Amino acid sequence: MTAAAFDPQAGYVVTASTAFISFSDQTFATFYQPILGPVAFSFFYALKARLLPNPTIANRTLQSDLLAQVNAGGQQVLEALHRLEAVGLVQTYFQHDEIGDVYVYELQPTLTPEKFLADNLLSILLLEEVGDEAFERLTKQSRQYKLASSNTSLTNVSHNFFEEFHINSQSITETPQAILTARKQAPVEKQPRLTAGMSDDFDWSTLIHLLANQPIVSADLENNRDLILLEHQLYGIDASTMKTLVLRSIDLKTNHFNPQKFKQIVASAYNIVYSSTTKVAEKEAPVTNKNSELTSKDQELLTTAKDYSPVEFLQVLKGQTGGYVTSGERHILTGLVAQEKLTQDAINILTWYVISDRGNATLTANFVDAIANNWLQHGVINGEQAIVQLKTFNKQSQEKKRETKTPKKNKWRKTIKEPMPAWSKKDTSELMKKASSQEIAKLRERIANRKKK
Repeated sequence: MTAAAFDPQAGYVVTASTAFISFSDQTFATFYQPILGPVAFSFFYALKARLLPNPTIANRTLQSDLLAQVNAGGQQVLEALHRLEAVGLVQTYFQHDEIGDVYVYELQPTLTPEKFLADNLLSILLLEEVGDEAFERLTKQSRQYKLASSNTSLTNVSHNFFEEFHINSQSITETPQAILTARKQAPVEKQPRLTAGMSDDFDWSTLIHLLANQPIVSADLENNRDLILLEHQLYGIDASTMKTLVLRSIDLKTNHFNPQKFKQIVASAYNIVYSSTTKVAEKEAPVTNKNSELTSKDQELLTTAKDYSPVEFLQVLKGQTGGYVTSGERHILTGLVAQEKLTQDAINILTWYVISDRGNATLTANFVDAIANNWLQHGVINGEQAIVQLKTFNKQSQEKKRETKTPKKNKWRKTIKEPMPAWSKKDTSELMKKASSQEIAKLRERIANRKKK
């Protein structure tokens, strides 16, 4: 269950995976903090401070306690939680029982620096956030205790397990009951995957063919296939352009593909600040959509959305106002691409709606997630369906506005008839008749007597 808001009145319990013992504060501060931001960083430590031995659901506490600890609003804390979930540091579980709503936050360990750098998503986000120089410094820091000497002829002479220890052979063939019981009680946990397998619409065979006669170790390409496919999904890089980027990432001394260098080259090549006033819809392309609900302008937008990768499409939109794509926006688009729930053109239509139609300066995670979730709940997965959904939403919004502007008649109000005074029934000539001298004298006498009182 994904919460729409951070409920201060809901309960929560903090637990940790068995692997959490390997959590590194230094790695968290050095590698994770730049991509998480200050609120998520503080929120994680607020959760960590509430770990209890052998926690149970009965140990729940109100989430208002967390808001006070972090000193942030509910929306900020919810976004912080989502970021921690996205990088694999928190797994969130929910249930509703007789006491009320309760969330269980299971903390996960940090990756080692080497595994962090090897992870395509995390390393790309870190690179884009801190820049080349800081990224290179962190890389060297993670390997600072590795042997720096080159041209050595070292041989591994370490002893293996059975050279030093002896175990009853029967215990190996028949696992002791105590060990079996322990394994059943606590099965081996797996680190949460940041993303499922990427959709493979890239012409991989063409790339292999283009690089066939180039000085590169062929095994390196297959070993880094996920990274290359991720960059293709994010930036829409074709096989020919990918060949150029891969060749620029080769170590000329060893002919090995350098994934870190590749990430830097791609980030540098596609981190463009546009100043052009070129309009997205001005890109000419044949119109193939025949949906009767779409106008010619809708069809042009749809065709353009299919031609651009998500980041490139956003860059062109930002170029219309002289803006640029932020690292946070890249993070949002990377997440949408990695989830593989919306097609590329649907993601671009969503971007167009937020930036161009709504006039927002940037993409924000909560707003984008709300739209994407709404679309998926209505069965929207491609660009054509996205445009139709937006038109339906706009129509319904306009109808609601018209209803609020239409004045409502107060049918409950009844007409009350008051009895007319007696003097109003007299004839006009009688009302205008001049008073006699005797009547005037009596009136003066009444006034004089009233003053005496």
